[in-house]
Parts: sequence; structure tokens; C-alpha cells
Amino acid sequence: MTLSEHLDELRTRLLRCVIAASVGAGLAFWQADRVFAFLREPLDRAIEKHRNTRLIQTALAEGFMASMVISIFAGIALAGPYILHQVWGFVAAGLYAHERRSVKYYAIPGFVLFFSGAALAYFYVLPWAFEFLVGFAADTTGLESFISIGPYVSLVAWMMFIFGVVFQLPLVMVFLMRLGVVEAATFRRHRRWAIVLAFLVGAILTPPDVISQTALSVTLLLLYEGAIFVGARLARKREAA
Repeated sequence: MTLSEHLDELRTRLLRCVIAASVGAGLAFWQADRVFAFLREPLDRAIEKHRNTRLIQTALAEGFMASMVISIFAGIALAGPYILHQVWGFVAAGLYAHERRSVKYYAIPGFVLFFSGAALAYFYVLPWAFEFLVGFAADTTGLESFISIGPYVSLVAWMMFIFGVVFQLPLVMVFLMRLGVVEAATFRRHRRWAIVLAFLVGAILTPPDVISQTALSVTLLLLYEGAIFVGARLARKREAA
């Protein structure tokens, strides 16, 4: 394919992705009350224990805009498999046959890992962080918590997205080790730098509370060690072959 043909294909696939995400967003907006109830669940657990906490809107259109943001994120998530298929279809056109065989096995695990990371943030990290922060404000300082809906929705969506992206780390590491670009021993030698970088990333990408930062940092380190273990086994099989 020529450059212009590649650009035409890219435009076509991007349009398909936008249409799929728009349809998903429309469905999510139609069920906005259920989607919103889903996102409220981590905070509701904290509210059950600390009744002096409420979720409010501080501007006239804040609730509506929050619903729009929720619908967009939910639409992208619903259309995720189709979007991934379109991305793969575009990338595969520029790969050799043996490269396509290597890469295609990583598409589904990548999708599963992304949602695993998002689920970890939703079911464990966020409820734990909210309960600690709301409880600290209520029990230590005696403050009532009035949480604005806009920042709350952005926080939940951002945390789920970040944990989903972080869970792609072992996939990238294993892919590099399987191709022989980086050896497992190299990752082991740089383990101390990985620890420092993990806590630095946790401090930058999460809200300023110890729980979220530590959870992301520890998750990064566990994924790092797991990727080294799997990548080393694959490398040994490659050398034996």
C-alpha cells in the first residue's frame, strides 16, 4: 500500500472507532442512572459508615456534564473489543507474517489485563481510599464531607484508566523478552531503579493520598516481577528451540 492508501485506511478505521464509541456512549447515556449508580458504589460504602458525607453538585449543569463524561468513558469501554480489532487490522497491514503471529496473541491478554487493572481500582483501591479519607475527616477533624460530582467522576474514571494502562506493563516486558530485545537478566539488574520509578509513578499519577499511591506502586512492582518470571520461561523455550 502507498502512503495515501495507508492514510485512507487510517481515516476509515478511526471513523469506525468513533461511530462505535458514539453508539456505546448513547447507550450508556440512555442508562445513565445505572452507570452513575455503578460509579457511586465505591463512595457509597464509605457513606454507609460515615453519614456526614454527601455527593453534591456545585454548579447548575455539573450533574449533566458528569453524566456526559460517564457516558463517553462507558461508550469507549463498551466499544473496546471493536476498537481493538480496528487497531489490530491497521497495524497488521504493516507487519511481516511472523510478526503478525507474535503480536496477535497479545491482543486478547492486553484487553483482559486492562479490565483487570480497572477492576482492581474499582473494587479494592477506591473503596479503601474513600473510606480512609472520609473516615479521617469525620473521626479526626470532625468535618463533614461534601464531595462535588464533577471531580468525583473524573477521579474514578482516571484511576480505573491508569490501573488499566499499568496492567499493560507485563505484556510489553514479556513481548520484548520473547523477541530477545531485552533479556530477563537486564530487568533483574535494574530492579532497584524499578522500585524507585514505581513509587515515583504512583506519586505522580494518583491523588495525593498514601493509599492510592502505595497501591499503584506495589501493583507495578508485582507486575514487574511477574513479567520477569514469565519472560524468562519464554526466553528459555526460545533458546531451546
